[in-house]
Amino acid sequence: MYLFVRSIRTKMSASTGSYEKMSISERLRSVLDAKDLSIKQAAEMVGIPYRTLQNYLLDEREPNAKAMSALRTHLGISVDWLLTGEGPMFHGSVGEVAQAQPANRQEEAILELFRSLGEAGKREIQSAAEEKKRLMDVEQRLKDLTEALADSKRPA
Repeated sequence: MYLFVRSIRTKMSASTGSYEKMSISERLRSVLDAKDLSIKQAAEMVGIPYRTLQNYLLDEREPNAKAMSALRTHLGISVDWLLTGEGPMFHGSVGEVAQAQPANRQEEAILELFRSLGEAGKREIQSAAEEKKRLMDVEQRLKDLTEALADSKRPA
């Protein structure tokens, strides 16, 4: 009964455009309703535990930065909207996730392969790409620090 009443309240709020008055849990429920996803489906798609997502929806916990990033990446949610209720629900075009246009044939081929994978495969590739990016950032920072240290040791 509680979930039914909550669902009705969420739909009423959505129709009047009063997302600002809703909590994060209610806005997150609105996204699942808009995408016609169950908690289990959304948890698998986003890569967070079922119970964790359930706690977000029951307003027992609020998503941390890592969870918000995953929600944005996998569900297309605008983090600004999730936190404040302001702006479009989804990043990119209103109501839809914007599709990036590949720049060349290599990107098109990689994108086609990526899209052919299941959710678990997509998560693995995204995780590996994020790790590679972090390593590149650390290497660049190390290079910058090494150069700064070398500059500070040079006689004036």
